[in-house]
Amino acid sequence: MEQEKLIKELFSKYVTYWNNHDIENWGNLFTKDTKFITWSGVMYATNAENIEQHDKAHQILSKQNQNMKYHLDVLDISLIRDGIAIVYAAWKWEDFKIDNLHTELRTGILTMLLLKEDGVWLIRSTQNTRTSENLG
Repeated sequence: MEQEKLIKELFSKYVTYWNNHDIENWGNLFTKDTKFITWSGVMYATNAENIEQHDKAHQILSKQNQNMKYHLDVLDISLIRDGIAIVYAAWKWEDFKIDNLHTELRTGILTMLLLKEDGVWLIRSTQNTRTSENLG
């Protein structure tokens, strides 16, 4: 139960950093050799690339004055063995601005492999899948 609590704390930070455009700290939640597959199917092969590309996206989100209402619910944590976990989480982004007049609810599922390195849980691999009807 202690490990699950620590993993949930990781995802609490994940959401806080994301909604505050704090991509530097968000990037610290991943291993250096992380792989991140975006909802659109693009794969970032290192954490440096993950941070760089998500930072670019957040610069655009900031300029658009996007509603930063990203929320994540951990659905399942499976501790495979000491220091290895698979996590499934559902995310939603309420009031996502698609233009100056319209917003939509965006939703998705994350599948993540976590590793415990030096006593700290980090994200090693991410598959992000959109589940919204409006995939605009």
